Amino acid sequence: MALHLSDIDLDNNNLLRAILDPLAVHPSTPVEGRIYYNSTDKTVYAWTGTVWLDLGDIYNHPSYTALRPTLTGANVLATFETDTKGHVTAGTTRLLTLANLGYTGATDANKYLHPTFSGNDLGAALAGATVISDVNVNSEGHVTSFVTRELTAADVGAAVINDSVTNLVNTWSSTQIQSKLDAISSTIAGALVYKGGYNAGTNTPNLDATPTGINQGFTYTVTAAGDFYTENVQVGDMVISETDNPTTLSDWTVVNKNIPDIVDATTVDKGIIRLGTQIEVDAGSLTNVSVSPATLVSYINSRESSAGYSADIGDGTATTFDLAHGLNTKLVLVEIFDNSTGATVYADVLRNTVSNVRIVVKTAPSAAKYKVLIRKI
Repeated sequence: MALHLSDIDLDNNNLLRAILDPLAVHPSTPVEGRIYYNSTDKTVYAWTGTVWLDLGDIYNHPSYTALRPTLTGANVLATFETDTKGHVTAGTTRLLTLANLGYTGATDANKYLHPTFSGNDLGAALAGATVISDVNVNSEGHVTSFVTRELTAADVGAAVINDSVTNLVNTWSSTQIQSKLDAISSTIAGALVYKGGYNAGTNTPNLDATPTGINQGFTYTVTAAGDFYTENVQVGDMVISETDNPTTLSDWTVVNKNIPDIVDATTVDKGIIRLGTQIEVDAGSLTNVSVSPATLVSYINSRESSAGYSADIGDGTATTFDLAHGLNTKLVLVEIFDNSTGATVYADVLRNTVSNVRIVVKTAPSAAKYKVLIRKI
């Protein structure tokens, strides 16, 4: 429970959803103006300085003779009368009638008879591929007959594997499909065929020294930079043969990757970055190193140790305490708590200077009763 050591000024604002202090008996040492709620006799008291004033005597509800109409059988309440204060003063009753319960007087008015229907067999059991295609019902919603038909191949959608034919009802096996694809790919001239990496520094495989066995469309990616014929190529570039057995640079198409080499990262360029040392992180001057969790925690802990101040207050006499925190700013958070209970307490706080905070309480606390915590923002 928080304790306020000084008066609270709400500056004409509302105190919302507040509850008075509930006690079973009067406080033994009240201060003039003290109010509380007595949980024994359920009323509110205020101390005038000499007597407890019962605030519950301000209003007493008048007594009233209870109105209790007796209801038996089919009697029900019909009307109520009230006075100007909203109290019920009279009531009338009446008997329920059959009409109130929905009875119309007609014979069998509340009965339901299901219409008769002859027959319950609509034909022989279905067999083979015969299925029901439609159901006929009469005006009363009873089923009178079924319509049937035979399933067709189109309904089932089945296919038969047959590698020797080409039609709308047969399909090929995966072996036949692969064979046809291989035959087609062998007849496509100039199709791009990826053959793997190319080391331009060692000309591996041999592409620019009278190569053989290279067909139109063969494609390679550069894995090591170097000269390709008379042109320099970089890692990531792509070379494509434009003819069978190419012998000159013009027989090839060189596709540049158009991606710059990775460099060290800066505040402008993306690139490689390394983890900074603890000394570098503490200094905070480099722009091309990263901070690891460990160096960040160490940095924060070192800053935390110099960002706060604490002191005990209370000597049984003083009500004003000047604390020289030395944090060199008025941007500080101040919290006070009771050393014995740990509960937060409130007092008047004045930030006198960038190095001093003044605590003012209404009653002098005992020796080292409270702890003051001061934190720089």
